[in-house]
Amino acid sequence: MLKIFIALSTFNRKKITKLCLENLSKIISDDGNSELFIYDDASSTYDEKFLSKFSNNVLRFRVTGGIERSRARSIRDFEYIYKDFDLFYMTDNDTIHDPKFLDILRAIYNSSSDKAENKLPIGLYNSVFHISSENIIHENDVLSIRKTCPGVSQCFDRTMITKMVNFLNKNPVYETLYGFDYHWPASLGIPFLQTKISYLEHFARDRDEKGIHSTFTKENPMADFDRDKAINPTQYLNNIREKIIDQILKD
Repeated sequence: MLKIFIALSTFNRKKITKLCLENLSKIISDDGNSELFIYDDASSTYDEKFLSKFSNNVLRFRVTGGIERSRARSIRDFEYIYKDFDLFYMTDNDTIHDPKFLDILRAIYNSSSDKAENKLPIGLYNSVFHISSENIIHENDVLSIRKTCPGVSQCFDRTMITKMVNFLNKNPVYETLYGFDYHWPASLGIPFLQTKISYLEHFARDRDEKGIHSTFTKENPMADFDRDKAINPTQYLNNIREKIIDQILKD
């Protein structure tokens, strides 16, 4: 069974971060062949002790440097240190995943690898911001081949990570340039394999804090949550979404 390295970038937004960590740690514990690595961008609303409740692998930067730095460190850790993992999956601290998402990743990777000459990176989050006809190369009822994929859910194998690390080593400017989830995968020269079903939900904001891409509307927070609501989420995600939003917004 493919061993999966899960890289989670965290920065503030304590309420959704706690819910995200509880969700991921339970899934990983049940899975038995994956591990969570947390990269914290010097959060001010919680400390390393809080994060260490959910993972033994916590790297906390001393000063805030942006998500690009966290992502660059995580792919280099996968490349140079944790060589016994097969797949690298990255996500953010404002997500809730379906309990079966790791099984789905493995199944898609194994199936597509058997049938395709070139293995493709995988995305599990179907977002309204990536469904334009210009972005879609081909699709059927289950999968879509797309030029770009949301950075909140991207999966690469070791060969792909090696190529991206080499790209960053040769072009260090991209470690600080906005758009890591576009520029780094573009260096592979291949598209993404995107599921039509969303296996995670993206909540973007916290009760009192916005995320990088989220809006923040005090009078109508649901508008913020709905802005990048998952397209075609699993039944589990449908059932839990309202409860998660209630927990985020409560005092």
